[in-house]
Amino acid sequence: MKTTTCAALTGAILLGTVACAQPPTPAADLGPMTYDASGTMPCSADEPSYDQACGWRVLRQADGSAEIWIANIAVSDRAAFRVLRFSDGEFTDRDGDPIQVAKDGDQWSISVGREHYRFADALITGG
Repeated sequence: MKTTTCAALTGAILLGTVACAQPPTPAADLGPMTYDASGTMPCSADEPSYDQACGWRVLRQADGSAEIWIANIAVSDRAAFRVLRFSDGEFTDRDGDPIQVAKDGDQWSISVGREHYRFADALITGG
């Protein structure tokens, strides 16, 4: 539960109350509501064991590029997504974080910070 302390101006007679100033709550990042496909992929936090499952959504473009929204395995206190962009055969991260990419056959392994994700080419291509 979030509590905020407010200052009140009091005396023998209540003179008034000073309003509480609270920082604005950032809007929740719920990901795209319209997407081409969704599912789960192997993922893990800290070590690349891929022993968990992370939900994902993908938005594919006609030019072969895609935007992949993955439930962030390293964040547990709120809804958060790792957003990867694939274009011209390369991945970038929406937030500009460094990415490590490996490919074995049709399987991509992506690491960003403490997060590790694995998925097939078909997630990008739809094939």
